[in-house]
Amino acid sequence: MFNFCLRSTRTVFTLLSVGLFTAALGAASTPSTNLNPTPSNSIAKGSSPNLPEESLPLRHLQVSFQQLGANQPLELRGTQDSVRVRVDVRLDEVVESAQLHLDFAMSPALLTNLSHLKILFNDELLQTVTLDKNKLGSPQSVDLKINPALFTDYNQIRFDLIGHYTLECESPQHSSLWASISNQSYLRLTLRPLPLANDLGLLPAPFFDTRDNRLLKLPFVFSSQPSLGVLRAAGSVAGWMGMLAAYRGASFPVIKNQLPTQHAVVLASNFQRPDFLKDLPKVQKPTLAIMAHPSLPGIKLLLVLGQDDAQVQLAADTLALGNAALSGEQMQVGALQYPGRRAAYDAPLWINTERVVQLGELVKNPGDLQLRGIKLNEPINISTRMAPDLFTWNASGVPLNLVYRHTPPQSAIDGALNVRINDQFVRSFPINAKSNDSGIKNTILLPLFDDSSIQAKSGLRIPAFLIGGDNQLQFSFNIPGVDSGRCSSVQAVEMFAAIDPQSTIDLTGFPHYVAMPNLAAFANSGFPFTKYADLAETSIVLSDPANPAEIELYLTILGRMAASTSIPATRFKLLLTSNVQNAADTDILLIGKPGSGATNLWNQNLPALIEAGKRSVRPLGKTLESFMGMFNLDIEYQVPTPQGRSLLEGSGALAAVAGMESPLTPGRSVIVFQASDNNSLKLIGNVLNDPGKLRNIRGDLSFVRDQTVESFRVNPVFYSGHLPWWQLLWFRVHTHPILVAAFGLGGGLLLAFLAYVALRTAARQRLQPHHQS
Repeated sequence: MFNFCLRSTRTVFTLLSVGLFTAALGAASTPSTNLNPTPSNSIAKGSSPNLPEESLPLRHLQVSFQQLGANQPLELRGTQDSVRVRVDVRLDEVVESAQLHLDFAMSPALLTNLSHLKILFNDELLQTVTLDKNKLGSPQSVDLKINPALFTDYNQIRFDLIGHYTLECESPQHSSLWASISNQSYLRLTLRPLPLANDLGLLPAPFFDTRDNRLLKLPFVFSSQPSLGVLRAAGSVAGWMGMLAAYRGASFPVIKNQLPTQHAVVLASNFQRPDFLKDLPKVQKPTLAIMAHPSLPGIKLLLVLGQDDAQVQLAADTLALGNAALSGEQMQVGALQYPGRRAAYDAPLWINTERVVQLGELVKNPGDLQLRGIKLNEPINISTRMAPDLFTWNASGVPLNLVYRHTPPQSAIDGALNVRINDQFVRSFPINAKSNDSGIKNTILLPLFDDSSIQAKSGLRIPAFLIGGDNQLQFSFNIPGVDSGRCSSVQAVEMFAAIDPQSTIDLTGFPHYVAMPNLAAFANSGFPFTKYADLAETSIVLSDPANPAEIELYLTILGRMAASTSIPATRFKLLLTSNVQNAADTDILLIGKPGSGATNLWNQNLPALIEAGKRSVRPLGKTLESFMGMFNLDIEYQVPTPQGRSLLEGSGALAAVAGMESPLTPGRSVIVFQASDNNSLKLIGNVLNDPGKLRNIRGDLSFVRDQTVESFRVNPVFYSGHLPWWQLLWFRVHTHPILVAAFGLGGGLLLAFLAYVALRTAARQRLQPHHQS
């Protein structure tokens, strides 16, 4: 009831706020403080936000536990166990009705008169599922309604298993005590939009809502032919939104000169505006504003406006670099103090390689490093995102100085702390009754997962757990509970375990050196562009003119890279193909038609060219099939130098991501995105937001079809980064045994010759006085 009151109060307060805001808006008379046109304008006629809540259209949503984050079925063990599923409700929606469909199975050994399954919502009991002896061990289902009054912004469904298999002596952790809840169970919700005030203080809501764990789809609206400056400003906003979306992913459909049908961002200067903003008063300064959709109740438009392109850029960068001071319906930007250019490899989400890093720095709050409960089922997960070009060849591992605490086991059976990386087992440490919670220290080397099957011909090896976009260092505590082995009642004791925040991981000994092109590093971390998190040494090249599909992919890529670094890009260059020469001494992202205009000189270096109805492909090298194949970065000695091309014609949908060395600046990288048509180009954006397909992008050429991604190594590699001269020399020659032997023989002969000369000189000097006498 209390939650219902909170939710209802929020609804009433919002409606009152909107009503007062509308009244104030109608009373406003000066254009400088009122972005909405006069009531005679078409926008004002439909922009009144104080509509009754009942008039807003309902949204019906069915979401499975898997979509809510349960990647595996929910397992309950023992005489008493709990699992939870989180369900969040957007700020701009309220639940009208809710129904839970639950698919589950329970052990056939359970006693039906003592065992049951409790279903709770926000700690309120919804139903107790009693057991039917005839259905135990078989799939079952139950449907139950949830009172909408129980919903708040953040909610959880909890399942408690109370299980018993005998009336006498029973082990609390007996193998027959189990229940399994399918992750295909689902919630069916009816949601009503909740009118919000036109208030910049609510940002990023409703355009992005942290309560919504779905892929962010946020349209960007432009005039019929946006200028390059406006597109550049859109990149800053897309990076900000992509950073906020993080693991959810983000896509940004492009709309030209039309009203959107959902929350959207509109970027316009005084001279280039969509038709529905033609009557809006012209702005004199960079301006941020929120307005209601002219015809769709509950929909909001975020306006990024300026007199010219430079002012639109300033407004967009203000939004991207921090909106803590924003409030009200509109704000004008007087000045913006830009932060200094960022140093290489200083992305906040990447582990620092200049110093030893404490594990406490890698989590949002210290509670993420602690566990408590009667059973410690969940592991402690620590994100370990690292620069993809760390040179780990011939290294034994990454030093991890681990300090952990735990309550000692209450039985003679030893427990264990298991350390894993991305579910790959690393090491186990014993936990016994002699241990105490004052802190146990262990220093280990996290393995680099070296294996001959993943070693490139050059000898360059990249650690498997360093290349991924979001790696997990996992610590699982297995502390046995009380089991006296006798028929006696023993109270279960709550256990605690923690990884000390001052535990450290050390990457300071690894230089930066990597074979390029490396599409895996780009797909997972945005490298080499994100070497500088603000993209200070990146140029993005679009076709002239750029079509909506190319602009959408450009915005999606910027959002993806910001999610990898937690920094929205504000320093990249945006160019058209006719000005590609201005991209010298930068890494280049080219989206569209690489065979057009000034980029014709690149055609001979690209492994594949794709145009409408035809494609030109060099002889393909080894297909990189396995997951570990993504680290096979140098196969120049395994694949013959490509000769000639195959010209193919057809109408099938095909997109490609290709990498090569920049023809403008040696040592710089170029990644080209091309497709047979605009719809096929969107396939690349879909892959960038699909972790399952993303891992298949590697090598220097990836073909993207509707459901598959296939990667190849076609061209020889080049190297990026720096090594000490002695390490570089040994790295270069160690894969050539004959050359190593020749160096050894030559060195031996040289030493022998020098020794011979030295001895002859000494002998001559010794005998010289006798000759003089």
